[in-house]
Amino acid sequence: MIRGLQDMGTLKVSAVIEAINAEKTAEQYTGENKLDSSSIGREQYLKLTAQLPDTTEEDVHLINTHLILVADSSGSMAGNPWNQVLSSLEYIIGESVGNGQIHLDVIIYDTKAKVLQYTQHNYAIQLSRLKSGGMTNFAEAFSRVSGLLKNQIDDKPVDQTVIMFMTDGEDTVSSKDQLSRGISTFRGNLQSLGHDVIVHAVGFSRSHDYKFLSNLCTAGTTEGMFRYCEPSDGKGALKRKLEELFDFISCVDGRQADIQLTIGGADKLVGVDELLQTTVIKGQIITKEPEDKKDKIGDAMAAAANVNHCAQTFVQAETWVYLEDPHSIPHMGIKALFKMPQDKEQKMAVLCEIVSFQRQIVTEPVDKIRWSLRILSRNTDVLASKFAQTLQQKGDIAKLEKRLHRLQGRIANTQVFGNKGITKEFRNAVLEQIKEIQTKVDIMHGMMAEYKRGQGQSVAVLARANDLRYAAEFSKSRRHRVMNIRVSRNVDQAKIAQKQLSTLKVDQDYVKSLSQDALQFYFCVLSQNDIKDILLDQEDISDMMGFGLAVRRPEHVLDEPTAIRVWCISGTLVSRTAMMDAWEHKITVDGHLSTHGGFNMDHDSPLGVTTVGQGREPINAWLPLYVCQSHWERVKALLKPTLGYFCMLDPHGYDYKQMDVMFYILGSMIGQLNPETAGEHQLKILFAFHRTCAATVKDFDLTDQVKEIVHKFISSAEGRTKDIVSNLFTLIGYIVSLPTVTVEEIFGASSEIRATRLQQFWMTFTCECLRRAAGNAYRETNDNVINGILDQILHGVGQGILQDSNIKVKEPPLTKPKAMLVTKCHNVKSDVSIDSHVFDPKDTVTPPTVIYSHSVKVDKAMDIWAQAQCGIIKNKNRAEQVAQANKVVRQWLDEGVEMVSPCDMSSTATESQQPPPLDEFEPDYISHSMVYTLAKVLQKLQNNAYSDIACIPGCIAFVEFWLSEQPGFAELDSNSGMAPVSWTDRVKAAIARVYSCMDELVVSSRDEVDPDTLVCVEDLPPSTTTPTTASTKSEDDVAYSDYDSDDSHGSERHARRRITHGPRITLPMVVHAVNPLVDLTLCVRAMTCQALVLHSNSKARAAAKGGQLRDFHSGTENAVTTLQEAHNDLVKQSTSVLQRLIDFALWQRANYCMLEATTPWAFVGYLMNTYKERGEGFHELVNILTSKDRVNPIPCMVDKVRILLIGKHEECVVLANGNTWMPERKMAREFEKVIGEAAWTSIELQLNSCVQIHVYRESDIPNRHGHCNSNPYIPNKLRKALGMPLMPECVKGPAKKGPLRIGNKLTR
Repeated sequence: MIRGLQDMGTLKVSAVIEAINAEKTAEQYTGENKLDSSSIGREQYLKLTAQLPDTTEEDVHLINTHLILVADSSGSMAGNPWNQVLSSLEYIIGESVGNGQIHLDVIIYDTKAKVLQYTQHNYAIQLSRLKSGGMTNFAEAFSRVSGLLKNQIDDKPVDQTVIMFMTDGEDTVSSKDQLSRGISTFRGNLQSLGHDVIVHAVGFSRSHDYKFLSNLCTAGTTEGMFRYCEPSDGKGALKRKLEELFDFISCVDGRQADIQLTIGGADKLVGVDELLQTTVIKGQIITKEPEDKKDKIGDAMAAAANVNHCAQTFVQAETWVYLEDPHSIPHMGIKALFKMPQDKEQKMAVLCEIVSFQRQIVTEPVDKIRWSLRILSRNTDVLASKFAQTLQQKGDIAKLEKRLHRLQGRIANTQVFGNKGITKEFRNAVLEQIKEIQTKVDIMHGMMAEYKRGQGQSVAVLARANDLRYAAEFSKSRRHRVMNIRVSRNVDQAKIAQKQLSTLKVDQDYVKSLSQDALQFYFCVLSQNDIKDILLDQEDISDMMGFGLAVRRPEHVLDEPTAIRVWCISGTLVSRTAMMDAWEHKITVDGHLSTHGGFNMDHDSPLGVTTVGQGREPINAWLPLYVCQSHWERVKALLKPTLGYFCMLDPHGYDYKQMDVMFYILGSMIGQLNPETAGEHQLKILFAFHRTCAATVKDFDLTDQVKEIVHKFISSAEGRTKDIVSNLFTLIGYIVSLPTVTVEEIFGASSEIRATRLQQFWMTFTCECLRRAAGNAYRETNDNVINGILDQILHGVGQGILQDSNIKVKEPPLTKPKAMLVTKCHNVKSDVSIDSHVFDPKDTVTPPTVIYSHSVKVDKAMDIWAQAQCGIIKNKNRAEQVAQANKVVRQWLDEGVEMVSPCDMSSTATESQQPPPLDEFEPDYISHSMVYTLAKVLQKLQNNAYSDIACIPGCIAFVEFWLSEQPGFAELDSNSGMAPVSWTDRVKAAIARVYSCMDELVVSSRDEVDPDTLVCVEDLPPSTTTPTTASTKSEDDVAYSDYDSDDSHGSERHARRRITHGPRITLPMVVHAVNPLVDLTLCVRAMTCQALVLHSNSKARAAAKGGQLRDFHSGTENAVTTLQEAHNDLVKQSTSVLQRLIDFALWQRANYCMLEATTPWAFVGYLMNTYKERGEGFHELVNILTSKDRVNPIPCMVDKVRILLIGKHEECVVLANGNTWMPERKMAREFEKVIGEAAWTSIELQLNSCVQIHVYRESDIPNRHGHCNSNPYIPNKLRKALGMPLMPECVKGPAKKGPLRIGNKLTR
């Protein structure tokens, strides 16, 4: 509500109607009833703007909202659904604590309901303590909500109460009558509040109570919305629904006004699938600063003047109209409706007068696309609403199906690309909106298919239809919030950067003194400008030199920028302006996806290509280089928007995490170094980008952050997992970009200490690289398959614990296992397949058999034994009888153990099937089959490694050069930004040393191995290298990757990678290069086993915390321990299966006897001797008791069911420490069927009576709920059954005193 409206007679309104015209340019007309133009459509878009009295911020009354979020935490929500709820709560609470217009209360309910107590500082901790479990009790949740309802909070009146109610199932506690009364009371409480109340509902999974939630949405004074999702919608579906709903609620801040619109004659207003004469549309109140006053004073003065400055306030509203004569101006009556702060139920109507009218003819491509999207969005929402209504009324969907197909065709024909004047930002927004529309259409297609399969009235289809009705209400509300935050932050940064650029001064003397070699090297092949031309050009102060790349971007690059995959690092230098021109031209011709590939990691799809380099290599991305200080100042000012575009294809999409991309690319460049690619040109580019990264660390204050990451990676296993270091190449970039002083702090100042720590680092780096490769290779693989591979690596083919084989003779050990391993790893084919036994622990043992028999003698003994154990038999004269019973019971137990004893399995199980003792593993025993399996596994891991294991030698060589030589960048800066020849020569020498060490290992190993032992090895061709062609200047220069272009398809030219082989690198070679003295075979086996066992990041994190993620850089102790533990784990899995089968057999025998027991105490005897808690065997017994297949009656059935549920017999604890078990509704019905309604009612009452009373404070002062020791809380359900006075449901304060529970008895 705006102050001053009461004193205003009418509001002045300006109206604009947009109409589509494909021939004319935009035209505007005012005051005339006829428009002289060519043919235009009858369906037109009306936009109204009404000016309100000038206001200050204090004049605008914002709505104060009391938001109550009610979340289901029952047991069925366990796992991912509950994690989604917690994540949503953290987001919602975090957004609410700083919002003065929203007061948030959170209720968590299962069997009971509680209000979450939190502050703005501890809400994350409080949420982490919440667990899911229990049953679903709607009535308890409603009662708790009713207790929170209020009209004033913190001395502010509540304008509206909004309730978000979420569940995934039905009420499993309350009866239908109780629930009906509860919702009736709840509805009455809401209606009596005196202000607007809205209830929104969110249903999750197909088992939710759709009718109940739909009715719940009508419980308030205004009908709420219903949202629905199910697990198949994706892991984050529930989280999105909850957050969308909150974002929608939080956007309603009171700046709304309703516009009542009446149109005369034959013209109509377009409603939801109908034409109307009168309708009410929602308007938005906006406030703007007067432009003339802003121009007269500066920004700083304007900020100070705003204290008493009146802003201009408008109401804007939009709707579609249908004009009989499309050229005419419609006659309209308009009223603005505003809520009154003092009377929420009434609205003040203010007449409006149209003072100006304009008709705009849409002709420009951008406007036509915007028009088409409006039509598509509106038609989609109308069809969704009609679709929901038809399904609910069981109507005919044939016409709707035709409309759906027409709508799909229009979406497909929407022209997005190839139009002039369309900016990248607009095109991205269009594609995003089309995606939203297509998602809704896809949902309708799915619902149509389910309807035709006869599921039209299923909960899932009805809920999905209802959810779709409200989808339009939530469109973009979340995105607006996120993008506003990001854009406001980065736009300000962009303005600062532009201002910095305008103040930069180029050191012209230095630029003019650049050497001819530098000018030839820093030369843009697209614009034909060198670095001097770029720096001295005052007309384009944002241009700078860089290099091209080809990358693929996964969809999750938003959260993890280093997930970008480098397809090719070009040897071609390109300026920023030339690259932007290339992007613009390519996008204009072929569109975004063909230019930069979009966000797609599908390697079968063509790579997006903007241009090609001198070696015909593809380029679709660009990064800057340092060159000199003047050039770096430009780079530094524009680095953040550059990274934003590199990662997100949007210069405003920068996030601080994207800075890691610089070091990741540097690490990738270093990793590609080998004797074949380390040419002068490539090394010069490498050093130039190295200088850029070093300057980034210094000038963006990243030293401490980078130092901590590298230090933790080296010193702690917990600092190595993927959640800490997303991409291992980033570490390499970090290390060489740190200042020399910091490097010495991490690796030591002396050469001996540095060499030791570097050796430790490289071994750790290699282990983690191998483990992540295993995660990629076996991400979706069953653990049984992995265990089968482990068994062969540890014990050989046909020799292991888990393998069912007829091989009786143990393989002879290899005399030279190291040489054999190196040779086989070097020769195995790259497309290797691994044939391993799939481990199933059940295959290693034979299930025991037991004989089921019932003995009256044992029954009597169990009867006496149980009574004696429970203290029922106290007569000393019966001591002999008890002793005899004990003997019989002991005999019965021993007979069961003898039946399932493993010694009885000797006739069916071979000796090789018996698990060996844990200490019989021989880690030094290496056979031919073990080495062959290991070689194939390593090749598979190397095929899936990213970072590639073959890149490690290049990294070792460059880091060794940089840390040992410590040349610094002063020499580079003094050489016109060019790496000195001495640098490149020393890098080549370091690379040669590393590769020479590995080559010597391969050659010596081949000489030691008998060729006859390699018959099972699939050899590669003898040549290990394939020469590549130079990409740029000289014959010895080789591009990081070479490509051929395919011109045979005309405009469909997609770059195609030429497969090239550098020297073949294997894990044994890398480990040898790191530490030639290590026990190579033992170390490689241990590393591989650890990688397989801990292939998932969750397992690795847990192992790191427990000390099981080990290093292998020194000695053999850790390697032996790792192999021994892997062996022990396989043995334990086998023995645990056997023990489980034995337990199951004993359970079955005892369950049979319990079913046949003739007295309750005999049943108790068997029960106490078999189960302590309600575990797997207990539930098997329950299933037998409720089975419909049983023919013979079960003796003492009612007593047995009572004992199982209560956990007691005659007040004696006999099971689960006397704790009760309340079965869920479905199981309760099964019990009722087998024992009868009367018996079950009696048991159910006893179950409800067995509640534990909380011990309150000794003073007996009532707590805030009115309860104390003399007046404990007892639920009304139990009070009613026992005839006790009921507690008030919605009134706080002391309840009427009822009976006090002492132990398990009630007393008045």
